[in-house]
Amino acid sequence: MENKNNTGLVIGLIIMTVVAAVFGYLFYQERNITTKQEADLEVRVNELAMNEIKLDSIAKQLDAKIIEVKGLGGNIEELEKAKADLIKDRVALRRGTITLGNKIKEYESFLTQKDQEIATLREENQQLISKTETLTQEKAELETSKKAVSDSLSGVVSKNAELESKVTMAAALRARSVKVYAISSKGKVREGENVKAKRVDKVRVDFILEKNPLTQNDTKTVYMRVIDPSGATISDDATGSGKFQYEGQEQGYTISQDVMYSNNNQDVSILYDKNSPFKSGTYSVELYAEGFRVGEGSFSVK
Repeated sequence: MENKNNTGLVIGLIIMTVVAAVFGYLFYQERNITTKQEADLEVRVNELAMNEIKLDSIAKQLDAKIIEVKGLGGNIEELEKAKADLIKDRVALRRGTITLGNKIKEYESFLTQKDQEIATLREENQQLISKTETLTQEKAELETSKKAVSDSLSGVVSKNAELESKVTMAAALRARSVKVYAISSKGKVREGENVKAKRVDKVRVDFILEKNPLTQNDTKTVYMRVIDPSGATISDDATGSGKFQYEGQEQGYTISQDVMYSNNNQDVSILYDKNSPFKSGTYSVELYAEGFRVGEGSFSVK
């Protein structure tokens, strides 16, 4: 009887030992799982914080580049789109709906690309500034010579900023030695003197288009206005009259002629054949080219 009791006690101790070992193992495993979860959570939190810091840095760089590119006159559409995408990614990251993966590298690569584009834009703006300074200097050098030009050319000097780029060329196009000839129906030519109205059939204006190395050799359109004694511009569509721009306003002209500018003090002659007789009085003749008045003359009819 006593042996049976001892055997039962031993069996009970073995069972308790096994149960204790099982519970110990389970506790150990649970402890390991909890520790791993804590470690994973810490890694996740650190990763989230690091990504948040990187996104914040990228956002500030995008803001700075948007301001700079806008100041340089460049296109900011891509930068603004990238900023909008980044805002969405930050919201999704905080909600845990996305993992950025290589997205931050894409943003950093985009910023590097924009740095190169901005550097190019800065260089282009610097070249434009240098060109503007050169034109300003050339304009200043021409001021002295402009003082000797007639009152008709004094209007060439414009304070309008939109015309700054044309001032040099306008000064370069000058018509000198302007002579006006009244031609009768019989072909008799009289230079700028009083003639009988019935004997004036045509008006011919001769002048020299001065040489100037600042002006390109190309076709120049010269507009001629014949102004009658009442101050009105003689205009007739049948003889080639029309409109042109002068000092920002539309003006009428009597006749125009295209001249291939050869930059060699070339002689130019414009002939106007009026359909009706000239009335008595003094007529003014004005010449315009590229938006500026370049010469003038007059003739009288008895």
